[in-house]
Amino acid sequence: RNIFKFKKSNAEKSKKMEKEEKFFRETFMYDKEINVINTATAECSVSSKRRVDLPVTAGEQLDVIDVTEGNVVICRNSEGRYGYVLVEHLNFR
Repeated sequence: RNIFKFKKSNAEKSKKMEKEEKFFRETFMYDKEINVINTATAECSVSSKRRVDLPVTAGEQLDVIDVTEGNVVICRNSEGRYGYVLVEHLNFR
């Protein structure tokens, strides 16, 4: 029984990740392949002011997907959400 619950949970998570990726591609007009170029840890908690900003909590691990102009990078969190994060809020060690 627990095996089926685990599979259902993975299927739901996978579906949510696909939905987030689709939203990201439409919102950011991102047509490149999504590759993780680096990982970073959030140094402080920051709430999002816009839908395109990724809210982060201190200590959260993030995948850096792309570098943009200025001091902003596109990141993905463990839930599969994408958004802009200021470089000054990240630790790349």
